[in-house]
Amino acid sequence: MSNVVVQLDNNYFVTAQIMASDMAEFKAQGFEQIINNRPEGESEGQPSEESIRLAAEALGMQYVNNPIVLSQLSQQQIDTQEEALLVDKKTLAFCRTGTRSSVLWVLSETGKGGDYSQLVTEVSGKGFDLERCAPAMAPFVKG
Repeated sequence: MSNVVVQLDNNYFVTAQIMASDMAEFKAQGFEQIINNRPEGESEGQPSEESIRLAAEALGMQYVNNPIVLSQLSQQQIDTQEEALLVDKKTLAFCRTGTRSSVLWVLSETGKGGDYSQLVTEVSGKGFDLERCAPAMAPFVKG
């Protein structure tokens, strides 16, 4: 496993594409929930959503499938992510690079009263370029 896992808050971590074979290591790191923010079949060689779900569930981890295409981002997808985070579980969210999983966290935190600019700066400082995502995020920024 070569993924860099980035912590965004106490229980929410993001990373790039994971494989079913990574699940035991994530479980050993204390992750209790996996959120898949990557659409099925987005690129050649991408593992199937089902293979990741089955591997996570076999280890007793909660699994949420919430695929995101930024140009089609909806409030329902943001709500699905927020609902998954209502449980007090160490959660790993992933997509191709971790950016979409970061976008959802920023929008969720903004919806709870967080400062959008500060959150974007914080996440960008952790290696995710959210400026290119700003047009997709703008309709959902509260306040």
